[in-house]
Amino acid sequence: MIEVLERIVERIPPPGGDVDAAPRALIFDSEFDQYRGVVAYVRVVDGCFRKGEAIRAMVGASSAEIDEIGFFSPEMRAVGELRAGEVGY
Repeated sequence: MIEVLERIVERIPPPGGDVDAAPRALIFDSEFDQYRGVVAYVRVVDGCFRKGEAIRAMVGASSAEIDEIGFFSPEMRAVGELRAGEVGY
């Protein structure tokens, strides 16, 4: 099993993106938590997102501030920023 995973890592390139470009992300899922509010699951395409920054959804034209940002490992683990190519919440 480990050999299969190692082969996958060798053959499939990591996701790319331009860290210096304007921040863009794809929201691929979301859920509502009664304590946190809306938790969006994102894949950062370009740029970097940081806690406390203002964000804007292009489709719904809604705005919000990033209260917490992080990775799944498998539980949610808060970090200071998500950069291009990373997946988190």
